[in-house]
Amino acid sequence: MGKIACANVLSDLYAMGVTEVDNMLMLLSVTTKFNDKERDLVMPRMIQGFKDCAQEAGSTVNGGQTVFNPWLIIGGVATSVCSNKEFISPDNAMVSDVLVLTKPLGTQVAVNAHQWLDNPDKWNKIKLVVSEEDVRKAYLRAMSSMTRLNRIAAQLMHKYNAHAATDVTGFGLLCMTQKTKACDIGGSMCIIFVH
Repeated sequence: MGKIACANVLSDLYAMGVTEVDNMLMLLSVTTKFNDKERDLVMPRMIQGFKDCAQEAGSTVNGGQTVFNPWLIIGGVATSVCSNKEFISPDNAMVSDVLVLTKPLGTQVAVNAHQWLDNPDKWNKIKLVVSEEDVRKAYLRAMSSMTRLNRIAAQLMHKYNAHAATDVTGFGLLCMTQKTKACDIGGSMCIIFVH
């Protein structure tokens, strides 16, 4: 969970072509529902995962905040000081630009389906179209994808002179094209090929 949270924080910078991260803060909410043993087992692993991911990105965690509340939450802030040439704005899309996805879509679907394995009412609704084995495989792929950094993709945006860039995340593909204004250029139509 810590590694996923850190990769997600960093993805906001990478999605704009920023390749170097100057500083990171970790925001942590320790659930009051944990007993001492659970807290001592889970929290150090989450913190270490976050720190390991920051180190992989060439950065360090230099502060943050920890609070207690009913929910277990981990997140953070990543900052980078850069010039206008070092980031790519989401609103510079041009006619004939190619849409490049650096990670597969459907992560949330894979996570939901995995959770539904333990909920007979929900599992019964999907078990006719997907096997338990496929759900478990998709879940493992989703976890791997969520911990993978997009730093190389950010570097490649500069190498190949990307005009616009953004992240899909929870907004979905259609909203992402609207964020980049890719479908607003001279009334042109946005075509997305899926393989």
